[in-house]
Amino acid sequence: MRPRWLIPLVAATPALLGAQESAREPVLPQAVSLETFRLSGPPALALLGSSAASVARPNTPRDLIASLVSGAGANGIVPDGYALETAPFWLVRRRAMTLAEYHEASIGQLIRQFTAISVATSRPSSRSDAPRDARASIAIRTLLANGRPSPRLRAIGDSMRIAQLDYISRFRRWEDAGAASSGLDGARRRLEQQEELLSSLFIRVLAGPETSLRDSTIRTLARRDSLRAFVASRQSAADRELAAAGDLDRIEARLETLAKRFAAEELEPHGLILEIAAGGRALFEEGQWGRQRTDGLGIWLTPMYRSRTSGFELIGVSRYLSGVKDYDGHDLLDIGLRAGIDAGKGSFSAEHVWRSLHGSPMSGPASPAGGEYRSRTTRWAVLLDYPLGGKLWAVASFGSDYRLPDGARPVIATIGLNLGLGAIEIIPSRR
Repeated sequence: MRPRWLIPLVAATPALLGAQESAREPVLPQAVSLETFRLSGPPALALLGSSAASVARPNTPRDLIASLVSGAGANGIVPDGYALETAPFWLVRRRAMTLAEYHEASIGQLIRQFTAISVATSRPSSRSDAPRDARASIAIRTLLANGRPSPRLRAIGDSMRIAQLDYISRFRRWEDAGAASSGLDGARRRLEQQEELLSSLFIRVLAGPETSLRDSTIRTLARRDSLRAFVASRQSAADRELAAAGDLDRIEARLETLAKRFAAEELEPHGLILEIAAGGRALFEEGQWGRQRTDGLGIWLTPMYRSRTSGFELIGVSRYLSGVKDYDGHDLLDIGLRAGIDAGKGSFSAEHVWRSLHGSPMSGPASPAGGEYRSRTTRWAVLLDYPLGGKLWAVASFGSDYRLPDGARPVIATIGLNLGLGAIEIIPSRR
């Protein structure tokens, strides 16, 4: 999937600079990338408003227990920077699943297959030696609709399935031929010995008067003929084995080609995709597991639609977070829509987000009215991205960012490069 998630982040830069210049009023929230609402990372990290250098993804019960034990910390202290996400459905071995079963699952199967649970912890840095408070979060997400694969992807998958079945059939023939051709070298050596013995007997019978060697000659001749038939059958099996090996090489080459075509296709499904996530966050005083209190919650609802033929897509977002630390503890509600369409190798998109801040701050300056703080603003942007090769993308954007406290609306106008950096490392388990 093309790395479009970074574009709104780049486009937000002028807005951030504009916000920093207005130091007289409480600064409104920074511009948020619309694509980040899709929760490409674990929602537990989004609840903390932090990132992790690595995310553990255990896929066996033993690995899950080991990861939880290692992340529990020592002496009852909440660790810093721990992040884990796992899907319970895949913690045990299951039979092979076809692409058709994967993409055409019912709602119940989708919930079982795609439900993932994530946990994360963080301890803000402090210059003092006093014990630091820590935060931990737990969240769950799942899919209620997963669209359908593109026709080209389905056709390539069907071709791969047919080639794999053909490979299995020919591999069995190759094994049978290999078993039937066993002992060919030894049979050839015994046949040579019988040929030499028969040649010597013929000379002695024809040159000498002895008649007693004729019976031995006849028996040797019979053994020679039997060995010839044996060697011929083994040679035929060896020829079949060699031919089957050539067929396997050709099928492997075809499978490699199909795999490259499969990887080059758009793997994101078409049609309706609906993701939902929710979670909670707790504050642990002085970093102690036994001194916790509820600190906030978050809910995400992300519907998405992709056209099968025109390259058109819609992404709707709805996100609610309570007690957002970066926004002085206010509650945050975002509702927005993004529309995009492919333009050659690149893509053209536009987005509009409505944002509301409300609630009493947990820290920071008091609200203008001395009580409940409410603020509503919007953001819109037009974006263009084009691949330059590898992970390098050219990006451009234009629009208007969220309104500042003084009433000004920063302009979004950027041209730059996306270097494709900043991905979170995923730590695989031993399996």
